[in-house]
Amino acid sequence: MLEVITFTMYLITITDIESASVEVHRLVFDNHAECLALATAINQVRDPISTKKNCRSVRSYYWNVP
Repeated sequence: MLEVITFTMYLITITDIESASVEVHRLVFDNHAECLALATAINQVRDPISTKKNCRSVRSYYWNVP
């Protein structure tokens, strides 16, 4: 079994300031510090919609790895 830990940040962008549409992008990082640095740089350490913290760890388990 292989355990892979990644850090996920949801980036919310507004494509047109005259419309109410927003797009949500999921960015995945291998390093927590890099994820947090980008989130701090664009002022999205917390998700503006749900107010949950960005750069949370996600554990994935793989059993049949060649």
